Amino acid sequence: MGKRGRACVVVLGDIGRSPRMQYHALSLALQASLQVDIVAYGGSEPHRALRENQSIHIHKMKQWPTIPQGLPKMLKPFMLLLKPLFQFLMLLWYLCVKIPAPDVFLVQNPPSVPTLVAVKWASWLRNAKFIVDWHNFGYTLLALSLGRNSRFVTVYRWFERHYGKMAHGALCVTRAMQHELTQNWGIKAAVLYDQPPEFFHPASLEEKHKLFCRLGEHISESQGVRDCASHGAVGMGSPNLNETLFTAMVADDIFLKPNRPALVVSSTSW
Repeated sequence: MGKRGRACVVVLGDIGRSPRMQYHALSLALQASLQVDIVAYGGSEPHRALRENQSIHIHKMKQWPTIPQGLPKMLKPFMLLLKPLFQFLMLLWYLCVKIPAPDVFLVQNPPSVPTLVAVKWASWLRNAKFIVDWHNFGYTLLALSLGRNSRFVTVYRWFERHYGKMAHGALCVTRAMQHELTQNWGIKAAVLYDQPPEFFHPASLEEKHKLFCRLGEHISESQGVRDCASHGAVGMGSPNLNETLFTAMVADDIFLKPNRPALVVSSTSW
């Protein structure tokens, strides 16, 4: 690290839906005692721990406007080129003008284009280190919609590999990705597993009851038709907040119902 005492976390996406990058920002602020600038899109709110930390500064970029559905097909390739150009210029404006010069840029990948290009250029211009946190491979995600033989995918992969190799350091989420980056991309990455921050803890009965009260209407009236799990549930979807499918409140006491169904939670990437 240099003498500026700053780091910049870059996410070309909704920061509220990027928990790993939020953890990085908290770690840099709390453990490394750095001032942290987050450059990302708005949308969902990041965790309160970030919003209340005086060392973390969130800068929300403008997003590419939604493309009209009636757009002629002949203009779609033009829009595919115009969108990354708009994002590239927006990133450069924020990384080189809007925020103070940092010691290091830490960027989430994917998306790779134009993120890696813009952050690398910004690191040159501001004499800062450039670190990539590999969550996935951007070209493989693009291939899901365009096909692996698409020219866009080929160009995208070249940019991702070329600028990924230019980083001063790399992190990744699994040993399998570490092996792929080392063997086929020539990139040495350190595996960094996610660890839950201090604000993660087992939910109290009161927190569970409030959550199920908020979710009750959606659970019992899924798309207007009761599902088999919630059929006949008392208090679900009604203004009475004393009983849910899982919990009940008697006076000021909350308890888990003995006949409650099993609750299965999956990851958002499932």
